[in-house]
Amino acid sequence: SIGGLETPESVQCFNGKVFVSNIGKPAPAKKDGDGFISLFTEDGKLINRKFIPNLNAPKGIAIADEKLFIADIDTVIVADSKSGKVLKKVRVENAEFLNDVAFDGKKFVYISDTQTNTIYRVDIKSLKASVFLKSSSLELPNGLAFLKNGKLIVASWGGGKLLEIDIKKKTIKTLASGFSNLDGVVALKDGTIIFSDFSEGKIYSFKDGKIRELKSKVSLTSPADIDYCNDKLFVPE
Repeated sequence: SIGGLETPESVQCFNGKVFVSNIGKPAPAKKDGDGFISLFTEDGKLINRKFIPNLNAPKGIAIADEKLFIADIDTVIVADSKSGKVLKKVRVENAEFLNDVAFDGKKFVYISDTQTNTIYRVDIKSLKASVFLKSSSLELPNGLAFLKNGKLIVASWGGGKLLEIDIKKKTIKTLASGFSNLDGVVALKDGTIIFSDFSEGKIYSFKDGKIRELKSKVSLTSPADIDYCNDKLFVPE
């Protein structure tokens, strides 16, 4: 358990470091400038509490081209992963509540907008934003993660569902349902999907059509946007 955080929402591992987004005051859609990104070692030692300061309400983080792509309400912050220097602020037109970010491993980062049932994407080279998919069937999309086969997994906050999107066909398939408010999701190399139910305080795994609840030694109340690296699951609470 790591202290010194302020409403931590998302965690991302990269090159032995752990980046944590802090919303600041619990106002996840307010442009108040009190949000920041913290930097830790993988074993929880603080490197820099305000590695990237003066953000609004940063949430999901993805890493592409050794840069951080951070969702911040209606803007994607692009920053250098080594120095923390902000390189670009990409304004996403019509976005209201950008939430999670996932890199397809090729050309785009994808960003969920929970409020408008939209998934945007940003070209990692040109840094141009565009609408990828807008659909009520997303039911307030939150967490995003890519499988090895290129399918996009979406944790639906409003529908309590685990969804799978075919990127080329833009079709939406339900993998699992019956949850409360799904938040974070990660896909492991063996195809296992791990996801969090924020309202129920639970973490689940999904593989080969089977759901299993993962037990923790620590009591969870509001697990948010998780990440997995080196056999450890990182859970913002």
